[in-house]
Amino acid sequence: MAARGGIHTAVDNALAIGAEVIQTHPTPAQMWRPLRLEDAERELYLAKYAASGLRGHYLHAVYLINLASPKEALLHSSVTSLVHYMEVAASLDADGVVFHPGSHLGAGFDSVLAQVAAAIREVIDRSPPGRARLLVENSAGSGGCVGRSFEEVARIVEAAASDRVGVCLDTQHAFASGYDVRDPSGVARTLDDFSRLIGFQRLGLVHANDSARALGSNADRHANIGEGEIGEDGFRILLGDPRMRRVPWVLEVPGPERKGPDREQVSLLRRLAGA
Repeated sequence: MAARGGIHTAVDNALAIGAEVIQTHPTPAQMWRPLRLEDAERELYLAKYAASGLRGHYLHAVYLINLASPKEALLHSSVTSLVHYMEVAASLDADGVVFHPGSHLGAGFDSVLAQVAAAIREVIDRSPPGRARLLVENSAGSGGCVGRSFEEVARIVEAAASDRVGVCLDTQHAFASGYDVRDPSGVARTLDDFSRLIGFQRLGLVHANDSARALGSNADRHANIGEGEIGEDGFRILLGDPRMRRVPWVLEVPGPERKGPDREQVSLLRRLAGA
């Protein structure tokens, strides 16, 4: 949900499309700019949220973060930004902070795992108490991205060794990384792999996105539900699994005219869930 004009506007925008849970970028996704949250703005948001009936709010960290970077300054900025987002989450009583771990830039996953895990532990240690979890999002796999497979995500979470660290599963990223979720057998294999390697107890959120590119393309290109390579049947099957119904689903689709999720996409996803 867009939050231009103040974080409280995300609540209005969510209700306008019939959403039950929201995700926001409280600050520009391509800038390190921190959020200056005044007391009056925070109180207005909290009042609107309490009256809205919404059932969850997740923050998405900036795309500049790279916990695998060999550059000390970038690593420092990344950790500082994530700590700031966890502080904002605590201030808003939000449920979690989703982030992309970054890229190893060709150095290989094994060479950066210890650094990524140590950085995540530092973020948790510096974060205020609260219910917000730090959610590692799986990647589509291009450009040496960390977390391109369930195995990599599992190793990151295990090495971080904190109850406050969980996982966000992006359906498009998984499909682009080679996990076929178009039919019952493919979904069964994918979810069995997720259960075996990561464990559904660590799943905190699903990013529901169809894919504009083919299976295994490693391209991060979202499509509206039912208009991409996964198709409506894939989402109907995924939503039919009780393990996937335990957590909120957030749409990150382009929507009409690339203005983001709309009421039609929310309603379609709800219908595919049998609601």
